[in-house]
Amino acid sequence: MNIALIATILIGAAALLGAWRTWRAGTARRGLRITLQVVAAVLIYLALFPPRIDERFAAGTLVVLTPGATEEQVSERPGGIATVALPGAVAPRDAEPVPDLGTALRRHPHTARLHVIGSGLPPRDLDAARTLPVEFDATPLPRGIVDVSLPSAIRAGNAFTIAGRVHDVAGGTIELRDPSDAVVARAALPDDGRFALAAQARSAGNAVFTLRVLDAGGATVEDVPQPIAVRPGERLRLIVLAGAPDPELKYLRRWAADAGLELSSRTVLSDGVAMTDGNAALTAEALAGTDLVVIDERAWKTLDANGKDTLKNATRSGLGLFLRVTGEVPDDVAADWRALGFRVRAADVPQSVTLESDFALPAAATTLTRRALMVEADDAAPLLRADDGSALALWRGEGQGCVAIWWLADTYTIALAGDGAAFGTLWSRALATVARARADAEPTLPAESRVDRRSVLCGIPDDAIVEQPDGTHAALTVETDRSGHRCAAYWPVQPGWHALVAGERRWAFYASDAHAARALDLARHAEATNALAGGSVDSLTSATRKVPAPRWPFYVAWLVAAGALWWLERTRARSQEI
Repeated sequence: MNIALIATILIGAAALLGAWRTWRAGTARRGLRITLQVVAAVLIYLALFPPRIDERFAAGTLVVLTPGATEEQVSERPGGIATVALPGAVAPRDAEPVPDLGTALRRHPHTARLHVIGSGLPPRDLDAARTLPVEFDATPLPRGIVDVSLPSAIRAGNAFTIAGRVHDVAGGTIELRDPSDAVVARAALPDDGRFALAAQARSAGNAVFTLRVLDAGGATVEDVPQPIAVRPGERLRLIVLAGAPDPELKYLRRWAADAGLELSSRTVLSDGVAMTDGNAALTAEALAGTDLVVIDERAWKTLDANGKDTLKNATRSGLGLFLRVTGEVPDDVAADWRALGFRVRAADVPQSVTLESDFALPAAATTLTRRALMVEADDAAPLLRADDGSALALWRGEGQGCVAIWWLADTYTIALAGDGAAFGTLWSRALATVARARADAEPTLPAESRVDRRSVLCGIPDDAIVEQPDGTHAALTVETDRSGHRCAAYWPVQPGWHALVAGERRWAFYASDAHAARALDLARHAEATNALAGGSVDSLTSATRKVPAPRWPFYVAWLVAAGALWWLERTRARSQEI
C-alpha cells in the first residue's frame, strides 16, 4: 500500500466523520459547513499530491563518446547541450567523463536525443538509451573477427560448425585449432570474409578451441577463443525392428553401440528366422522403459493388431516412434501410417538429393538417394531437408509422444566416405528430436559472458551457486519475474570455466577476459546501437515532460476553506452563548 492511498483513506475518513457530526448537530448552515469540509479535504490531498501537468523545457542533443571514437569524429561532432565520454573513450577537454549513460542522463535531465559516436553503446547502457531517439556515428570496424556463431554446448561425438565473418583481411586464411593447438579445420577467406569451419567433439568435457586469423602473408592477425561445453551423450533406450538386414541398418546399429545407446533389436533374416539382440518385445512394460522405437515397413507388416495398438498407445503416452521407409510401402501399412498422420504414396520424383549445407559433409557423400515417394501430413514439421528445401523426413506430435517418417535411403555412404562424425550427428539430431522427452529442464546460461560484465542465468533453483575457476563459490540472488522465469544476475571476476551448481547437477559456462576478441566485442556494440538508431536527427530546442503541478495554489485554497470553516464555527459558538 503506497503513501498516496494511505493519505486518501485517512483524509476521506476524517472528512466523512466531520460531515456526519455536522449533520447530526442539526445547526444552521450545516449544508455549507459540510460542503466546506469536503472541499478542504480535497484541497489538502491535492496540496500533498498535486496532479501532473505538461511542462515545456529547453532540450537538445546529448553527445555521447564511446570507445573507438576517432579524433576526427570528436573534432567534427555536432553541438549539443553537453558532451559526455563513457569509460574507454577518448575524452577532449570539454567532455564530461561519466561511468555510464544512466549517470549522464541524470546529470542532464533536459536531454531529448542522443548522438552516439564511436563503436557503440556497451550492453549496460542499452536500456538507458531505449527511451530516447538515437543517432549513431559509427567508427569503421577493426580488422579481425566481427561475427561468429557456434553452439555453446554439444553432445560428445557430434560434429559442430563455427560460422562467422572476418573484416578487412583480404586474401587471408582462418584456422580452427583444438585445445592442443592442432589445426582441425582451415579455410581461405573470400572477399566478403564469411567462413564456416566444421569439427568434431570427440569426448565429454570443457574445451576451448581457437579461431586464428592469418593475413595474406601468413602473419597472425587475431586469436579468438571459442569455448564449447561438450556434454555426455544422452543414453537413449532404443528398440530397432527391421524386416530385413540392409547397409543403412548395419551402420545405424554400429553408431548406436559406439554412442552408448541402450540398443535392443530384432532383424528378420528369413521366414521364421530372426536375429534378436536384447529385449525387443513390444509389451506395454517394455515400451514404458523405452525412449524410441525405430521400425521399417516390413517389420510393421508383421505386427499383429495387438502389437500395433500397444505401440500406438505407448506413443501417445510419450514414446518416440520412428518409421523408416526401406522400399515399397504396402497398402495396409500405408493405411496404418495414415492413421498416424502420414499419407504415403509412390511418386515419380528425382531420387538424387543433397542435404542442407549445415552438416558439412565431405564432397564424396553429399549426393544421397531418397525413396520414390510422396509423403504428406497436415501438421508435421520437416525433420531433415534437401538443399532445394524439400523434406526428406517429417515428424509430428502424437499425444505426449512424437512420430517421424524417414525416406532417405543411404546415409551410410557418409560413413563410408570417411566422415563418421557427420553420420553420427545426422542421426543423433534426428533421433533426439523424436525420442521420449526428458523431464529434467536445463537452465538457460549466457551465450557470451565476460569479466566485469553482467551475465543472466535463468531457470535456476533457489540454492544455486556459481563455482568460479579458482574453486570459490559465488551466491546468487534468484528473482521470479511476472512470467514465472527464475533468473539471477552474475558478474564474473575471473576468466575461465565457471559452473552453475544446483545440488548434484552442474552446468558449465565460460567467461572471457574483458579485453578478449576486441573486434568482435566492438562489432556487437555497433550492431546493438544500430538497432536503436533511427528517426529524425534534428536538434530540439524545446520539449514537453510531465511534472507535478505547483502546490501553493492548493495550500492557499485549503487555507481559505479552513478559515471559512473556522469562522462558521466561531459564529455558531457565539450564537449559543447569546
